[in-house]
Amino acid sequence: MKRLMIGMLLLASTSVFAAVATVQQIEPGVRPVYNSGTGVMPAGAQEAVPKASRQLQKDNLVGVGFTPVMLGFFTPLQIPGPDFDVGGLRLNLFYSTCCNFDGLDVGLVGVSKNHANGWLFNVVSVVFGDGLGLHTGGVNYLSGDFKGLQFGVANWIDSGDAFQVGVYNGAYDVQGLQIGVINTANKMQGLQIGVVNIISNSDLSFFPIINGWF
Repeated sequence: MKRLMIGMLLLASTSVFAAVATVQQIEPGVRPVYNSGTGVMPAGAQEAVPKASRQLQKDNLVGVGFTPVMLGFFTPLQIPGPDFDVGGLRLNLFYSTCCNFDGLDVGLVGVSKNHANGWLFNVVSVVFGDGLGLHTGGVNYLSGDFKGLQFGVANWIDSGDAFQVGVYNGAYDVQGLQIGVINTANKMQGLQIGVVNIISNSDLSFFPIINGWF
């Protein structure tokens, strides 16, 4: 039984990382900037994809239907299908996917193609959009804007007003508090408490125990 559970978790992790890689290939966070005259990209030059454009794409992502309850065995073996919005309860017996989620999400691996609001309590939670509320479990990954608390072994958000507690906490642009062994952020307004604290875009990019930028 122990070997079976370990195998299931490894398979789930592989599926999640594959999904993350696919989305990042389709919607990369940065793209090169080329000189229209020479066709040459300046050294180190990159241009962020406009946030408004990404938000417009998210807002247009709506499920084919709505359900108050979703039961997932392994996508696409779930009731109803992965293109539905959920407003209520989702039980992830192993791995399930929905479009937008609002409510209570419980189980092994839960994936939301767009926003996820409420309480996510999974071994692995993956959100390819914005989030609001409480995200707890082993791994909490969110590629959009988050407002609330992440509590797990490893936590990541793209941006937001957040409180992160875990062994590893990461963010691109965050306002709030990170408490863990390793805390990383590209931009931050707030405090980091841990063994390794990194705020890349600050005068003091690394400092142990306590680091902050306001």
